[in-house]
This record gives sequence, C-alpha cells and structure tokens, in this order.
Amino acid sequence: MNKDPALSVPANSECPHQSIVEERLADLTSKFSVLWERVSDTSFLHATTYSSQQQEENERRSEKLLLETEHESKSVNGIEKRFDRLRSCVRDLVLESIEQEKCEQIKEMLFSCSNAGDEFVRRAREFDPGLRSESIFQALRNVWIINSMQAAFGLPISVNPSGFAYSMLYAYTDNYLDSESVSQHEKVEFGYSFGLRLAGFDVSAESPLISRVSSLVRLIEVEYPRTLFPKVYASLLAIHSAQQASLQQRLNNSQGFEKGILNLSVEKGGASVVADAYLAKGELAPAEIDFAFGYGVFLQFIDDLQDVKEDLMGGSETRFTQAAKEGTLDSITNRLTQYLYEVLFSVSPLSGPRADGLTELILQGSVGLILESIALNSELFSMEFSRTTEIFSPLKFDAIRRLHRKRTTLESRLNACEEYRPSPKTSTYRLVTLEG
Repeated sequence: MNKDPALSVPANSECPHQSIVEERLADLTSKFSVLWERVSDTSFLHATTYSSQQQEENERRSEKLLLETEHESKSVNGIEKRFDRLRSCVRDLVLESIEQEKCEQIKEMLFSCSNAGDEFVRRAREFDPGLRSESIFQALRNVWIINSMQAAFGLPISVNPSGFAYSMLYAYTDNYLDSESVSQHEKVEFGYSFGLRLAGFDVSAESPLISRVSSLVRLIEVEYPRTLFPKVYASLLAIHSAQQASLQQRLNNSQGFEKGILNLSVEKGGASVVADAYLAKGELAPAEIDFAFGYGVFLQFIDDLQDVKEDLMGGSETRFTQAAKEGTLDSITNRLTQYLYEVLFSVSPLSGPRADGLTELILQGSVGLILESIALNSELFSMEFSRTTEIFSPLKFDAIRRLHRKRTTLESRLNACEEYRPSPKTSTYRLVTLEG
C-alpha cells in the first residue's frame, strides 16, 4: 500500500457520528486558536509570590531533608528513598501555599491517582512483561490525564479498561512513530492499518505490533460497545487523524506557516484529551468537551515548551521553536500562563465537589512546570524575564537547577540498577512539583 499518512481510514469506513465529532473538534480548534492569539503576552499569570528570604529558607529546609538520607546505603532501596525524599520536599513546598480545604482535596485526589498508578503498572507488566519501564511511565502520564477527567466529572478515580488500553497505545504507537529506525513507508502503513482498526475493521493478523494494538482496541470495544458509544470511536479516529497530520508535517520537515502550525498543535492537543474524556465517561456534555479540549491544548503547549531544545535540534516546528528562533521565549511563555487562566476560569470552568481542588492542582502544578522550564532553559529567556518570574517560585532558580542535577543523577543511578522496578508512587506528584 502507498497511503498518505494524513489519511486515517478510507472515506467509506467512517464510524457513526464521526463527522459530527470532527465538525465539533474543528469548531473548537478555531475557537481555541483564536483564544491563544487573543490572550495577553505582556504579563505572567498572577500567582503566589515568595520573598528572597522565604526562598532561601525553603532551600535550607530542602537541603536539610536531603541530608537526612545521605547515610542511606547505595542499594536500590537506599537510592530510591533519597529520590523520593527529593521529590517530596519540593511537593510539600508547593502544597504549603494552598489553602487547607483545597489542599485536603488535592491530597485525596493524589492518593487515588497513586493507587490507580500502582494498578496500571501491575496490569501493564502482566499485559507485556517485556515492555520497558520508560514506556510504562510514558503511558502512565496519560492515565493521570484520564484520572483528571474522572475527577473533573465527579467519577471515581480508577484505571478503567478503556483508560488502560488507550494509555498503553501511547507506549506502542508513539515510540514506533518516533523511531528513526522505522522508515516513512512503514510509518504510513502502520498509521493506515491502525486507523482501520479504530474504525472497527479486523487487521489483527497484519503484524505483531498491529496484533497487540488491536487487542488493546478490543478492550475499549468491550467496555464501550460501538453501537452504544459511537462518539468514543469518532474521538479516537479524530486524534489519530490529528497525529497523522502532525506526522506528515514532521516527515516533510515542513516549515509551514504560523497559523498552520498553531492549528496543528491546537487540534492534536485538544483532540487527544477529548478522547481521554470520552474514554473516562463514554458520553460528554458540551461543557465537558470544551474543558477537555482547552486543557488538552494547554498540555500540548507546555510539552512544546519543555521540549523546545530537543525540537530545535530535531527540526520539529512548533510555536515555541519559532519564538526561540526569532528571539526569546518571554512573550510566548506569558501567553501560555494567560491561556491557562482563561481555560480554567473563563472559557470552561470546572464545577462539582472536586472543582476547587482540581483547579488549584492544575494551576499550581502547571505554574511549577513552567517555572522549571524557565530555570532549566535560562538561555532562551531574557535575564529580566527570569528575574521577574523567579518570585513566583518557592525556590530560587539556582536551587531548582541544583535539585534538578541531583534528581537526574539519582535517576540515572536507579535506571542503571538491573533490579530496579520503579513504583508509580515515585512520580505521582509530578503535577505539583517543579519537574517535567
């Protein structure tokens, strides 16, 4: 076959409601692209500020906590204990800035996410004992997005069969499509076959990879029968189409136009979390679709910010690589924080018993990730911007860089140990820590 990778499936194989979902996503792509261009790029999001004295005191407390584990052995357990302590000391600094009632809600949600993470890792290793830990944790990130959708919609936080399957698909499809050892032709073939399977066709015997992917799609079909939940599959085909369009842009090394790159990023990020939301609930109200889409766009942009150096070296085009080539990332990072505020508080605010806690968790965690990106990529920002944004961090940027180096060293030592089997609890708090 010689198929264009931008094509998901043949025109006559569209699932019911696919055109309705695609039209809705197209409208949202336009809406949130306009929102991105409309929000201010002249000021950083108002957040909790810290005095220099508070930052220095926080650093002393963090160093003291880390020193308490210096005596630990060089065994895997000893290194992991120090690694956990490093993570928790930063997490606790962030949680301290949150009012008590919201903090308790956040702790409850994080505890439930931790248990869901444990369950996911166990099931992932049962499904594929040969799957590498890095791939499992890559998939686990999507589990937590589904968990956040469950929290937003007032559902129990858990690993439902469809959430497990869709998250595992990331571990197989993303790595395959990103692999330099896989030819463009093979990626095209895989994308076409995968699109057929998402549309309900049987392609399980074509290759070992497609066979495994097909079995994961089957888990979704059992929980959400196609005839009863057609929009679930329409949303999956929509994100597949967006990913294939993004792949086409990368494979062609197209420089593109700003608007084209913006729409691709908005469509891909938004459609991905809309699919997560459908897999969490099965059916969605219009406001729920809006929130999922807007939140997904933000996650895409924050990934682009965190990956800007890698994308620059690899030749991938995003709005952040464009900004870096033109000057600094000051303005676009301001825009990112203002966009987040609009999504959380104006465009599609959350409601329900967990709304306040989840909103605060997303806000504080996102600001933390942005601040870490500024600290670790200081050469891409002006000195003035770094200075003026540092006050929003519980630690000075120099301290963040030192903690990052320690974390990287400990993580490398852990990954070098053959007997190391990481627990998801070591990463559960990533949304409220200064790490990517």
